[in-house]
Amino acid sequence: MEESKGMSPSKISAVGKPVKVLLDTDIGGDIDDAACLAYLLRQPNCELLGITTVCGNPLERAMIADAICQVAGKTIPIYPGLDPKTPNGWYPTPDGQVKLKNWKHRTDFAQDKAVDFLYETICTYPNEVNLIGIGSFSNIAALFAKYPDAPDKLKEIAGMAGVFDEEINASDAMPYCNWNVWADPLAAKTVFSRARHIRVYGLEITRQLTLSREEVKTLFTSDILQAVVDFGEPWLAENTMTFHDPLVATAVFNRNICTYRRGYIEIDTRSANEETLGRTTFIPDAQGNCELATSVNIKGFFASYFEVVNSLR
Repeated sequence: MEESKGMSPSKISAVGKPVKVLLDTDIGGDIDDAACLAYLLRQPNCELLGITTVCGNPLERAMIADAICQVAGKTIPIYPGLDPKTPNGWYPTPDGQVKLKNWKHRTDFAQDKAVDFLYETICTYPNEVNLIGIGSFSNIAALFAKYPDAPDKLKEIAGMAGVFDEEINASDAMPYCNWNVWADPLAAKTVFSRARHIRVYGLEITRQLTLSREEVKTLFTSDILQAVVDFGEPWLAENTMTFHDPLVATAVFNRNICTYRRGYIEIDTRSANEETLGRTTFIPDAQGNCELATSVNIKGFFASYFEVVNSLR
């Protein structure tokens, strides 16, 4: 595994023209959301059109997102979104909020405008926007419900979601390791069934991308990654760094980091058992609307990610 983390210069070419991106995130808990945002802010081919935050105090999550944007010298539209309850009525507030005092950030965010902002932006650039979803799918489902034509106006959705491995599904880590789906199963079902094209990165793929706390300290050298580490310190104190969400963003610009299989994804929204509620099932079909990641080039991912985020751009 150590060899797979090699940091040699990326051999995976990025696209040559700006890629329009919207980011929907529950930034502020697990450090990987912030690491994903850092990548998008430093990716020279990314035109980040805006950010929406979701669940567990979206306002404070918006503040954290803005703080990281300010470190990058970027003014990005940010809108706090929906804050629905999970099936057990609980959603953690962002641990990273305790670090806000260390960083300049806005506090004045328009309320109840996230869904409208997403739609207006998509309509401004029809069939050009990549919508990256790395939290629960509540905001995106609300977008599809309020504006039924929204799915057809998106270029694609890319999401960190689901577990497509029977060993993990049978483990006691469920349902929390399937967080982005389990947190709002009905929303996830809406998005997965109505999206015109969605790329999905399940836990069995993203969990391969890990760094120890010591490796994080060594490799997170740029100013923006120092901010990521600060906001993620409460998480890193008890967990290793797993690059769930950064993989989703990096793969938008480097498609061949992963291999994919086309089909449909079904989501259990009826189970009375908390452990199986939200369970994801992949159904292979050449005509399916989903491309599910089936493997990842681990060395290529890390090389590509750090080549971008440790740049001086």
